Amino acid sequence: MNLDELMTVWKSQDAAPLHDVNKTLLHLALRQDEAKLQKKRRRDRWIVYVFGAGVVASMAVFFAMMIYFRGHRPERVVTGWDLALPIVGAAAALLAGGAMYVGHRAQARREQRFGESLRDQLNRSIAQLDDRATQAHATLASVLLGGIGGTAILLLGYRVNEKPFSDDGYMLVSTILICVVLPVAAGVWDVRRQARDVVLPRKRRLEALLKELDGQE
Repeated sequence: MNLDELMTVWKSQDAAPLHDVNKTLLHLALRQDEAKLQKKRRRDRWIVYVFGAGVVASMAVFFAMMIYFRGHRPERVVTGWDLALPIVGAAAALLAGGAMYVGHRAQARREQRFGESLRDQLNRSIAQLDDRATQAHATLASVLLGGIGGTAILLLGYRVNEKPFSDDGYMLVSTILICVVLPVAAGVWDVRRQARDVVLPRKRRLEALLKELDGQE
């Protein structure tokens, strides 16, 4: 029986809900739910780390190409912006990884305050749901990686192919909008939707369980 099934049993009770719900099963369900969340957190962090490393590597290649063009291809006009873009893109990727790491460490410290009792497990789960409801570090990482890093890659791709931005400005803006802005906006919207429709209702149920547990002891 998972946590949602136990919630259904609890909601069906008319009185003293936790009296008939096996507390051992509830504790186990909370642990299983936490294990799934930790697995998802690790996956999300590694996605950001790997994608960020890829962006940094791409920016290093672009920067080296611009330096080469400037020193060995006098017919290629390399501006200060051409050198600044890969630096900005790499910095955004590093900041994205840093935001994920700092957010993870801060949340881990918050969760370490709780012990292993049922009450502490409920409080830990509520703290985890609070973190999921905000997801500030994940949103920042998405904007930095997808927004700034993605835009830098597209712009540098144009410059490497000797296409001035002014020659195909409409297509460039459309590409950035479709490939960068819309996916980032969709990801941020989905985080907010999940918080409203899934995370907050579950948090309220856990808070009600915790209140009921306090009332019985």
